[in-house]
Amino acid sequence: MGTSTTSEEANTAQKVAETYNTWGEGYDDVVQTTPFFINSFKLYDSVLARLIAKNRRFRSVLDMGCGSGLQSAALSPYADTLVGVDLSTQLLHIARKRCKDAKHLYFQVADACKLPFRESRFDLIISYGDVLSHIVDHYEQAISEMARVAKPGAIVTFEVDTKWNVGLLYHPRELRDALMTPGNGHATRIWGGMRFKTFTYPEMVALLGRYGLSVIGCYGHNILASFIPDRFLLEQGRRSLFGQLALTLGRIDLGLCGMFPWNRFGFNLVIVAEKIGGANAACCKKSDTPADRQASEMPISSVSGLLNAEI
Repeated sequence: MGTSTTSEEANTAQKVAETYNTWGEGYDDVVQTTPFFINSFKLYDSVLARLIAKNRRFRSVLDMGCGSGLQSAALSPYADTLVGVDLSTQLLHIARKRCKDAKHLYFQVADACKLPFRESRFDLIISYGDVLSHIVDHYEQAISEMARVAKPGAIVTFEVDTKWNVGLLYHPRELRDALMTPGNGHATRIWGGMRFKTFTYPEMVALLGRYGLSVIGCYGHNILASFIPDRFLLEQGRRSLFGQLALTLGRIDLGLCGMFPWNRFGFNLVIVAEKIGGANAACCKKSDTPADRQASEMPISSVSGLLNAEI
């Protein structure tokens, strides 16, 4: 697979960057007030908490598609070094302000399909917020790049759009596209003026396996909440009855998120994989100072709590 950027790919990347640049500081408002994102960020918190084992921390972390730095800030106490990359200069500006006191966190513009890092660089790679699904035509190149910069034994966790969810019933054209694409996910989901690639669980397992990544966890979000029509699931401002129901179902989903078969459905999947070729302990180290031990014993910061912090 080549590393050159086609005109179509460049236009897609530019569209994504422009969309999130337009959102700017409004991005956090969307995350804080929209039932869909409130539900999804609660799952991020839960998965990240699972990855932070007691008395262990990561030497080097990559937050690919870091956005406004919410996950970067949450992981800060557990990383010796963390690098956040994104296409949106506006969101990177917010991330730098949010993490201005954390001198071991760095942020830069970078393309997920051409990561500017050497091989086997990171112990933990996270990529939440549909980063891979944004890369409609070159998602496999982004997967290969994550695998390339991951150390043997590293953990790679990311989010993708799921092919099947109840919400398809409200979108008959997309449902038709899904039915016409047997075995794999379709690439015609539209949201916010952007196109998304969806995936099935077997499709993702096969893709990761090609690059030495083995799936060790799979979680779904907005599973039962996908019964709620989009206009309520994505509502902001005053909460409607259906919006409140979406949040209630989201809490139930959090209990179902890792259970088969529920974890194969929902609007999105959060995948946890391991880079084959080394023990998982290779990516972490025991805390060896009082400060390290204190940090490792603290629960991971809630991303939703960070939203209320002054930027």
